[in-house]
Amino acid sequence: MIPSVCHRDTGQGTSTRHRIRLPRRRTSRIACWSLVAALAGGVGWAITPTGPAPAGAAGRADTVAIAAAAASPDHPNVAMEQIVAAGDSVFALAADHQAVYEWSEGQANWQKVKGATQKLYAGGDTVYAIEQGSGDIMKYGGDPNEWNRIGGPGATFAATSKKLYGISPDHKLVMEYTGKGDVWRKVGDRAENLYTGPDKALYATNPVDKSIVKYDGKWTVVGGPGDTFAVTDNNFYGLTPDRRTVVEYDPGKNKWRRVGGPAGTIFASNTLYATNQATGDLYKYNGRPDLWNRISGPAAAFATSGDHLYRLAPDRRSVQAFVRRGVYQEWKNLGAPAAVPAASPAEKSAYFNTLNQEGAASRKAWKAARDAHRKAIPDPYEFRWSTDFCSSPGPDIAFGIYDFRVACARHDFLYRNYRDIYGEKAFQNNPDGQVRIDEILRADMFATCAEHFLGSEQVCQTVATSYYELLRLHSQADG
Repeated sequence: MIPSVCHRDTGQGTSTRHRIRLPRRRTSRIACWSLVAALAGGVGWAITPTGPAPAGAAGRADTVAIAAAAASPDHPNVAMEQIVAAGDSVFALAADHQAVYEWSEGQANWQKVKGATQKLYAGGDTVYAIEQGSGDIMKYGGDPNEWNRIGGPGATFAATSKKLYGISPDHKLVMEYTGKGDVWRKVGDRAENLYTGPDKALYATNPVDKSIVKYDGKWTVVGGPGDTFAVTDNNFYGLTPDRRTVVEYDPGKNKWRRVGGPAGTIFASNTLYATNQATGDLYKYNGRPDLWNRISGPAAAFATSGDHLYRLAPDRRSVQAFVRRGVYQEWKNLGAPAAVPAASPAEKSAYFNTLNQEGAASRKAWKAARDAHRKAIPDPYEFRWSTDFCSSPGPDIAFGIYDFRVACARHDFLYRNYRDIYGEKAFQNNPDGQVRIDEILRADMFATCAEHFLGSEQVCQTVATSYYELLRLHSQADG
């Protein structure tokens, strides 16, 4: 057992069970982390605002109806079981567990990033996936299908922005990931559930008496049983077992105080949220006891990271993001992944080869594919479209007035997808690999000079050639 899960040693030879009490509240400044809250229904709700709400809090926030985004008969939207938020991205697990999709502000559409998956977890900017079948935990590397095994099965996991914790399948051990390979270390004994916040904050519940303890290098009991808990950087919140009271913990006084009435569930990121059991509506805590604002109607699930808040529509076929602009707030429809049959490896290779050519025709075909990607048109080829533009071989490359970003975006596309399709060895050694792709970059830069800089085309070409030669030297040094 984790000793302090059940009792706290008072130093007087006895142990004291701690009940949730109502203390003075500490000011909260909440850091970025992610927690998913699935909704439940059936019990009443009594949290009501006791002060004025911001303009539009009860109306404008629902200006985008929670409904499935339009889908073509040929490509219906994917039904989603779970969403998690990490950084400025939201990830969705398909209801059939055969795919994970990502939407991010930089990419502006949904992209498949993983195949068969059992469940998702998130903390800070990082997403973790549980493998179908084996139950192994995988860490996302940032590019589609770049997932690294970091451990075996666990009963559950919880992540902060810096740490990942898990409970062993038999619930007898609490483990912390070391960040190296698949190496974990024991930090505690028996536990039922884990709750995390920013940095190193970890809380666990005892499987016997359901009491809650905090881990910060040692285990300290902080309260009795609760239905669920939510963690911020300074504050720790709980929902009482009967779900009739939301409470906040004061570590200075080792007491709890009421901040709200009945709720379906609670979760937190840069603020505390609670759901109404009867209606499923989402309420935002405004920092004072019993002051809550309604910001959403019912949803299948919510996910949050930092200032980002997302909801999954009740029919599970669209996702919306909560957008704040001063006092104005609304839900922006992000749509959903499209259910489109994936191209075969041979089909993907053949189509990629048409994009990996010098000349106007191939350049035009690539731009058309990029435009389709930006419009979120279903992509059966599942290409990677991420780009750093002209950041290599260094971040301080100066082009003056010459804008080669489109050429560099195509260069990134060809580099990354060639490696994905054919592998690193072929990329470095085949004549249509790195050498040709670098030559395509030079040709595309020259085309930019001809199309947009006629008055200084020769100077533009000189700048382009200098960059090409620098890139080749850098590539040879890496090889």
